[in-house]
Amino acid sequence: MTPLPAHTRLPAHTPLPAHTRLADLASRDFTTARDPDGQEVQDRRYLIGLSADGTPTTLVVRTSRAAPRRMPAVVVSGSATLQDVVEESALLNLLELSPDAAVVMDHASGAVHGVLERGTVDAYLRQDRFPGGPVRAGGGAVTGDDSCLCGTHRTPHAHVICAFGGCGRVNALHFYDPEDPPECPGPGDPVPAHPLILSVRG
Repeated sequence: MTPLPAHTRLPAHTPLPAHTRLADLASRDFTTARDPDGQEVQDRRYLIGLSADGTPTTLVVRTSRAAPRRMPAVVVSGSATLQDVVEESALLNLLELSPDAAVVMDHASGAVHGVLERGTVDAYLRQDRFPGGPVRAGGGAVTGDDSCLCGTHRTPHAHVICAFGGCGRVNALHFYDPEDPPECPGPGDPVPAHPLILSVRG
């Protein structure tokens, strides 16, 4: 299948191609920063905050309101397709953390392709051919060492920096239930395991 141009906007009646790579559907209206708290979203709609090792941890969305919305970064693979992430994964659950969009990246190189906007996902869900959605069997939280987050996950996941006092650990979540937040193992003594507390919320 021929990739769509980077800035293609499909008419509302055009079926979204289920097998097009997310890298080809991603919005390029973004920039990245190592210190998103000290940055303003100016000429781009999205600002992706990166940790020291290049892991996307924050998504900031410019809005018409005075303050931009800040959320944890939900990450999807650029080589995946809409069918892969919508029908066969927990992406819709993870978008509870970041309702506006997900970060699309190449897990092998760590390069960010762009942003999969919620409108694209919603348009796909509204199509007559959509069979009804993914099986939402939660897989819980995977909270491996921070250094292991990039380059190992192919399914959608979210990088959440825990805001529990003295923690700051990056947790990789493969499923999220706001009614039953996962446990964060913490960085160790003197901060024990505790319920995960979201560090950014719009």
